[in-house]
Amino acid sequence: MKSLARTGAIIKTPRPVGVERFSGSDPELNRAFLAEMADMLDEAMGSAECIAVGVDYNDAYNDIVHHYGVQLLDALCCAEVEAFVQELNEELSPTGVARFGYEARQGGMYGYSRSATLKIDGANAGVVAWGAENGGCLVSISGAGCVAIDFARLHGIVQRLPGFKITRVDLALDDYEGLAFSAAGFRDMALDGLFSGRGRPPKYTYIESGHINLIDPKAAKKRYGMVPDLGCSFYVGARESGKVFRAYEKGRQMQSQEHPNWQRAEVEIRSKDREIPLDVLLNPDAYFAGAYPALAGLVEQVEPDRIRTFKNLFKVDRQRSIEAAAIQAGRLINYLARWEGISPGDICHRLTSHLGIDDIPARLKRPVNYELLSTNGTIEPAF
Repeated sequence: MKSLARTGAIIKTPRPVGVERFSGSDPELNRAFLAEMADMLDEAMGSAECIAVGVDYNDAYNDIVHHYGVQLLDALCCAEVEAFVQELNEELSPTGVARFGYEARQGGMYGYSRSATLKIDGANAGVVAWGAENGGCLVSISGAGCVAIDFARLHGIVQRLPGFKITRVDLALDDYEGLAFSAAGFRDMALDGLFSGRGRPPKYTYIESGHINLIDPKAAKKRYGMVPDLGCSFYVGARESGKVFRAYEKGRQMQSQEHPNWQRAEVEIRSKDREIPLDVLLNPDAYFAGAYPALAGLVEQVEPDRIRTFKNLFKVDRQRSIEAAAIQAGRLINYLARWEGISPGDICHRLTSHLGIDDIPARLKRPVNYELLSTNGTIEPAF
């Protein structure tokens, strides 16, 4: 028996709307803070509808922080979480009883300054995080939470959200009888090239645990053998590349009496050099099967669909040029600034005054990706 399951998903919305903030567990305090922030926003904006046209996102963000402060922007980000959870209750609670909620946590996570535990039917089902420094919020749904969600309806919700993107999704195939595949079997597939592509050779890890048993106690010379009766795991890829495959004995991990031979194959996909389509919420089988050639035949009657990577060569070459310049001239610039007290502007002028506007590294003389251009036609800064 095989079944495909979503084991987790992380989604991110970078554009906050509304006003609210956690002030603790007391709902009256939260409502009081909401009213206070709403009054502040109405007073600041004059109850006017404002739409910024032709303004770079970073410039607009910095302008908001400068005029209204980080605290108010934190409140705006928090309201995105509140609105999202409220919509989940409206769309995914068929009985009319609210299934989704959240509980404030101490501190933040994932680089966000604030966070809360996502609840489904009163049980922990993931986390939400937000903060002005990131300009938005994040929702992470655990494997347990995914079981309780209608993903067709969730897809309908998230496709209406502006600036929404999936930053990570975990897809898993379970073989409860342990007959279709195993960690050792996937290792053999790797030797046949079924985990390799046209890029760099992938990293792998094979873990085997068990007991060292005496082979023949009657033999004159005792010999021992390694019996992997505690489980095997096989990993391909690395998180820094954005895609990792894992195969392990889930039955042993869970100490399952009902399915002791339970095997799990799992793919973790991150949005590094790739855009994870929203369609993965509706057709997880196809994207699981398309992750590696070794997985293509495991899901019956499914056409594999691969999430392709993209490389921005300009950004890569620019970063290499910066690193080369730091090695070649970093010590001199550091000396001039720290020991002779010369300003960064004067140092830059002295080192570049003899150059023309087109005197740039040869590797950077290429067409620039449209996404790197700001609204005023300049290139997005490297740092």
